[in-house]
Amino acid sequence: MDGLRAVAILLVVTYHVWIGRVSGGVDVFLMLSAFFLTRGFVRRMDGPTPVRPVAHLIGIFRRLLPAAAVTLVGVLALAWTFFPPVTWRAIWEQTWASLLYVQNALLAADAVDYYARTEVPSPLQHFWSMSVQGQAFVLWVVLLAGCQVVVRRFGVSPDRVVGLVFGAVFALSLAFSIVRTAAEQQSAYFDTGARLWEFAAGSLLVVVLPHVRPGPVVRALLGWAGLFGLLVLGLVVDVQGGFPGFLALWPVLCAAAIVVSGSGVASGGPARLLASRPLRFLGRDAYALYLVHWPILVTFLVVTGREGAGIVGGTLVIVLSLALARALTAAVDTPVREWRRSDPSRLVPIAVVVVATAVVVLPVTAWQVSSELEARAVAARAALANPGAAVLHDPTLPEPPADAVLLPMPAALEEEWMQLDRPCTGDRAPTAEILIGTCNETTHTARAGRTIVVVGDSHSQQITAALVPLAEQNGWGVVMLVKGGCSMGLDEPGMDPTCDAWREAAVDHVERMRPDAVVTVVTRSDHGESDEALRPGIDRFLDRMGDAGIEVLGIRDNPRFGFDMYSCVAEASDPLECAVPRAGSLADDNPAVVLDRAGVQLVDLTPWICPDDVCVGVVGNVVLYRDDNHLSRTYAATLAPLLAEQLPPSLG
Repeated sequence: MDGLRAVAILLVVTYHVWIGRVSGGVDVFLMLSAFFLTRGFVRRMDGPTPVRPVAHLIGIFRRLLPAAAVTLVGVLALAWTFFPPVTWRAIWEQTWASLLYVQNALLAADAVDYYARTEVPSPLQHFWSMSVQGQAFVLWVVLLAGCQVVVRRFGVSPDRVVGLVFGAVFALSLAFSIVRTAAEQQSAYFDTGARLWEFAAGSLLVVVLPHVRPGPVVRALLGWAGLFGLLVLGLVVDVQGGFPGFLALWPVLCAAAIVVSGSGVASGGPARLLASRPLRFLGRDAYALYLVHWPILVTFLVVTGREGAGIVGGTLVIVLSLALARALTAAVDTPVREWRRSDPSRLVPIAVVVVATAVVVLPVTAWQVSSELEARAVAARAALANPGAAVLHDPTLPEPPADAVLLPMPAALEEEWMQLDRPCTGDRAPTAEILIGTCNETTHTARAGRTIVVVGDSHSQQITAALVPLAEQNGWGVVMLVKGGCSMGLDEPGMDPTCDAWREAAVDHVERMRPDAVVTVVTRSDHGESDEALRPGIDRFLDRMGDAGIEVLGIRDNPRFGFDMYSCVAEASDPLECAVPRAGSLADDNPAVVLDRAGVQLVDLTPWICPDDVCVGVVGNVVLYRDDNHLSRTYAATLAPLLAEQLPPSLG
């Protein structure tokens, strides 16, 4: 078993470091973890010393948490030292998620979240499998405890009860996994429900193994076929793009074949190889190696700025990972296990869990609190130190201090997506299911004299930050009906396959609301060879609004870049190093002028985004962009007076 664990972790590490794909080794770990847990329960179900479920569950996390806690603290130290500040907030969030064994849920949400894109890989991404494992352990202990009650009360065979319960779990979870993977593979990959059948396979193997007695030749063939299947899986199948689903049966069945092969007297199978001293030695460090290899790899890529480790770099990463894994096992895992053996007190596992949790909670909380205090101090000085676009609009303003901290601060970058107060209510609440979750409004919208609807994609969403201050001044209500990647160019290919249906439903909803005005971005900028152009089909949208008697504010798009402007500014000695000519993204003349008609008011904020025909990264100590193409909420808010100057008389 240790040898099989060694093969699995070698596959995981090798594929991560050099091949850039997922190997299926994690699936082997999931199955084996349930195998060991179930075997321990079954052996004691009808014996004189039954398993105490709560104590057993605490004991499981007593074994898992210490090494994981040390790894999490190590990642925090690496992030503080080497990672760009823009990643810190996400790392804090994922540290909490990893500690609480919900990292998989966080990654599943990010996998389908348009707004969760990032260029820097997370050093804690691999904790998703630990979270799945932790959640499954809780469920397994509950189910096995129930099996134990049935066995002891009714005198039923443990194998029969366990086989029935986990056979049902296997069938239901596998069916769910196949359906979920086909519908939403990216989120299904991290879904515990879609993975439970892999654990159930390990439990069923415990029940089946004593009754399976193949001959030496068959066992040898099973073993070698299973080992070969594991070794080639990641090369033959797109594990990350096709798992879990039915494809994950491959590594699970391969691992089961190897276990069956090694369950009898030594034969010509791979058991002797797997039981060799080097593989058994590595197998004992498998858990620690899984924990440390990914943060080391990601840190290497961040420090070197490379997309891949390469032969030399990858070798360095693996050697360092092996050394740290051995140290983590020797200094943390082994002493904790020995403590439990030398002191059988029930308080020992509880003490270990509490201390391990505190080891992570204290530094991450301290870091977050200190960052928040710094942010508040900067915010208190923002009116004078960070005027943003106001320096271009009001020449009477004093020159902002050159040494002021730039806003938004890196740790607050995720807050730069413009959001409104609450979901739409009343007659503004959408009835079409596809619109649910994409409609939000300001709190006072229900009692406002006038209502303005912002509709479209994330570029329409970002300009809402300039509109909200005006709405507050004038008592308007603001509704934001947006979906990332879905503009109101009715003929424009969307980033989401549901864009066409969403647009049609959004237009229908706006027509029913009959707001005083609609705001949307009518052009699309680009970087490179393509020039700024009208959104395909935007004229048809304007026709629909005109027929409904709804005035439209057509916003010209902001520039887009081939690099992350915020990161460039944060790393440059002078923000002007990141500036690019306006012509690199925008047309010489606004393409939207051809849309000028009754009921359409064109708005062009380019002079305050690209002053003097240069698209800069910082104005008035405020960073204009949060990434490579979206205005920061902080800077967009400073554009409010400039937007006010271009509003139609009807909104004056």
